Amino acid sequence: MKTETLQDSITHSLSADRRVVLLVGPPGCGKSRLLRDFNDVGIVNVGKELARELIPLPLEKRSELALEILGQLIDTHAHSVVVLDNIELLFMPELKIDLWPALETLSANKKLVVAWTGRVADDQIQWGDPGVPGFRVMSLENCPANIVSMTGY
Repeated sequence: MKTETLQDSITHSLSADRRVVLLVGPPGCGKSRLLRDFNDVGIVNVGKELARELIPLPLEKRSELALEILGQLIDTHAHSVVVLDNIELLFMPELKIDLWPALETLSANKKLVVAWTGRVADDQIQWGDPGVPGFRVMSLENCPANIVSMTGY
């Protein structure tokens, strides 16, 4: 599938009933590049920007403040759509983030497009690969997002 078709699919998904889109694909398939090519979106490199804000905090405060800080990073963008890229930090066990409710909360003010490294199978979504830090398989039952897959494009 061409880049324009993927972008149309993401745009259509954002116009639908949900405020979050997960762009799902394997590592290195071009998710970040595709999302950077969108017009009128803000981009938050979660791994870089959130980490920069969390590092000075005491360890015990990081889990308490991580989502608040990420919300502030999202809200600094004037755009109505914000891309969350390199989100692996959100899977760190010490941050104790329940991702589906977190995405729902974070999308209250802005629509979100999340670059998701993994795959979808049936009613589950996988982040990363077995043996990789942060690897997990999650149910899509309460997922607040529409899913656009890059697999096969």
